[in-house]
Amino acid sequence: MPKAPPPTDPQSKLAQSILRNNLQLKPGENVTIEAWPHTLPWAVVLAREARRMKAFPVIHYEDENAYWDTVESGGAKLLGQKPAHEWASLAKTDVYIHMWGPGDRVRLNAMPAKESNQLFEWNDSWYDTAKKAGLRGARLELGRPYPNLAKAYGVDLDRWTQDLVEGTMVDPMSLAKTAAPIAKALKSGKRIHITHENGTDLTLGLAGRDPVANTGRLSAADLKLPFRMLTSLPSGSVRVALDESVADGVIVGNRTDYYDDRVATEPRFEFVNGRLVSATFGSGGDKFQADFKKGGKGRDQPGQLAIGLNPKLHNTPQVEDMEAGAIMVSVGANRNLGGKNKANLFAWAIVAGADFEVDGKRIPLPH
Repeated sequence: MPKAPPPTDPQSKLAQSILRNNLQLKPGENVTIEAWPHTLPWAVVLAREARRMKAFPVIHYEDENAYWDTVESGGAKLLGQKPAHEWASLAKTDVYIHMWGPGDRVRLNAMPAKESNQLFEWNDSWYDTAKKAGLRGARLELGRPYPNLAKAYGVDLDRWTQDLVEGTMVDPMSLAKTAAPIAKALKSGKRIHITHENGTDLTLGLAGRDPVANTGRLSAADLKLPFRMLTSLPSGSVRVALDESVADGVIVGNRTDYYDDRVATEPRFEFVNGRLVSATFGSGGDKFQADFKKGGKGRDQPGQLAIGLNPKLHNTPQVEDMEAGAIMVSVGANRNLGGKNKANLFAWAIVAGADFEVDGKRIPLPH
């Protein structure tokens, strides 16, 4: 009997792209796929395609209603435990695929901090076990779209999902090629100048720190770091920790800031002598103001710079910084990228379509 050709429907093409291009799945490898009701269709297709590649997938399923029933019954601490049989499975996993859950992030974010923290007490242990297992994996933003979150963001659920599908399928080798000259300039440069006709005119400093290119494929170096064995998809950015003492001028955002379950628009950050002296928004600025009050030392210092590379994204929730040509400037924490800022704040403004110079030389950005 002739061998059937692989499916060519959009869902299968996406799964094939993730498993082949991003995760480089090999025959015989053990694959664990997380699933919730809203992501189960994706998980099923991923499992089917993994088997076509002669790998061994299992789907780890959690029911949304059962989860919240446990929470309402006072079981948040129980959900935060690390069951031995689940951890044994994790220890034998070669490739892990995570999709965000629970789906109702609005409800999750409304929980008291003490209770919500209990839900995720397993987190550090998960990463410790994953590192020992040497697994590699992907965190799929396809788990984010959910009806009440789309409503909170003011976006169309289907359009949001489609943007993520198209953005996820961008070739990681193409992203890496685009990232290379940008990363080189950020590594060797000293001063950044960003300008845009909307009033953006900002000078920032670089301190010789290594830029991090997120292109959707893990390197050997990534797998050695505590929290980098999962690549995020869609991908497409170059990030670097800024010199915390250098920032003068203004950045005016023309992209939405998407928080956990709310938005802010038209951010305008003004810096003088390395310090944020003004932060205003067209809407949603109360979130920034509340976080800034609790930000601690370093909250008014420049934090990170990110350059977006992905041509299939446009003001897409939670990956707005990965849109091709988007420039993100943050204030606050940057230690995750090798910086010195320990603030309890990460706030940002994104401008797309701006001119970008390093040490007086214009650096072409993707669009």
